[in-house]
Amino acid sequence: MCSPSGGIEKVYGSYGRSIGPIVGTPNSRTDFFDEVTGQLLQSRWYGPERWAVRDRDYDHNDSKNTHEFPHDHRWDWTKKRPRQKDEAEDSNFC
Repeated sequence: MCSPSGGIEKVYGSYGRSIGPIVGTPNSRTDFFDEVTGQLLQSRWYGPERWAVRDRDYDHNDSKNTHEFPHDHRWDWTKKRPRQKDEAEDSNFC
């Protein structure tokens, strides 16, 4: 996994909790780990304007078995609901 120029913040919390704010340090990433198991659950990338640009889910509740892990969610701030549906992981995305 790449190292964004704005750095990487590690946060810990309980499984099922949100990764955190949608605005962060420009060109950075936040990695969210389960506080009990230490498992990486989600990463969020922030663009140059500080807004979230992509989330990557490594694991979450999937009772209907409909998700492939990991998967990405793009943020499109031109949409009324900016966080988009899941899509295959973009291995070219840093």
